[in-house]
Amino acid sequence: MKSAVLSPLFLFLLIFYSYQAIAQETSQIETLDKALNQMVSEHMDKAGLVGLGSMILRNGEIIASAVSGDRKKGSGVSLTDKDQWHIGSITKSFTATMIARLVEKGNIKWNSSIKDIFPEVQELNGAWHKVTFEQLLTHTSGAPSNFSFFTNFKKPAEGSERMAARESAVLSVLKNAPETTPGSTFTYSNVGFTIAGVMAERITGLPWETLIRQEIFIPLQIDSGGFGPPQDIKGNLEQPRGHSKFLGFTIAAGTEDDNTPILGPAGTIHLTMTDLLSYAKEHLQGAKGQGTLLNKNTYQRLHNPALNGYAYGWLVSPPQEWAKGPVIWHNGSNTMWYALLAIMPGLNTAIAVTSNDGNIGGAESSAWEIIKQSSLMLHNDNYKSSEQ
Repeated sequence: MKSAVLSPLFLFLLIFYSYQAIAQETSQIETLDKALNQMVSEHMDKAGLVGLGSMILRNGEIIASAVSGDRKKGSGVSLTDKDQWHIGSITKSFTATMIARLVEKGNIKWNSSIKDIFPEVQELNGAWHKVTFEQLLTHTSGAPSNFSFFTNFKKPAEGSERMAARESAVLSVLKNAPETTPGSTFTYSNVGFTIAGVMAERITGLPWETLIRQEIFIPLQIDSGGFGPPQDIKGNLEQPRGHSKFLGFTIAAGTEDDNTPILGPAGTIHLTMTDLLSYAKEHLQGAKGQGTLLNKNTYQRLHNPALNGYAYGWLVSPPQEWAKGPVIWHNGSNTMWYALLAIMPGLNTAIAVTSNDGNIGGAESSAWEIIKQSSLMLHNDNYKSSEQ
């Protein structure tokens, strides 16, 4: 049997049309990148932000990025798309994902209760006994929104000192009854996620920070991940500073200015937009049953909302036309930074928007506009990459 021989004309046409398709795709991505840069610049100016950034992941690849503004107000040192950003409460999804890893390893169960983890604590109010990881990670545990005012001034060092301080803060809450009947009501709670983090620390004997590194940062090769604000080690603004308003003036925060690290499981991670999208990519893949950290059923649990559209560290919107389906998202701010991460499985896309400005209203409205406008551009199926 003779093998088929491609004619020179056919080969020419094949190469020609392949080149045309690549050129068209490259042109469209360049157009999107240019549009994103314009949107970021315009929204930063309109909202009066110190700085704003955005990055788009599509079909597993970063296809556009943009930053505008300064690392520190008035410094003249421009932001870059390799800078690190404090992501606030997006940290909650990291905590839930880490705990899911412990569940799959058999260290704990989703229905492990507070009493299971603290059997020897006599001062534990009886109403907390049956409260589970499931309820803590979906804001249905009855836990108060925040710790006492004075807790926020505590800055224990990472390691055993911080573990002890976290456990002490948590046990002081658990001496009193929950604010609502567990399982009945949605109450957004930094305390609830901190309780879950302390339970994971108690079971493993490891600090929450170590667990996040071990279970998420290292497997996903997230090299920029850390805790608290990005550090300015050399003192020459190699990383952005957060900003807040004081008496009408925008003031740069110090490199140690943050909520108490006791709240770590609820909101202290920093990292680059590239690494944030590496994490988002894993959740996108997980939604399709192709994740590397967790199995398909576990990802379905993490993305399945309980009350008020809140799942395990994620908010899940109803289907949106601009997203071709539901949006899995979370935002965060420590009042000096802002970040929003949106995952659109229908578009196989994730978009991060970050700001080193605690102007939450301005940053949030800008972020959603950028995400929606970018998503509408991506409705054109010609924005494709090698990973389908």
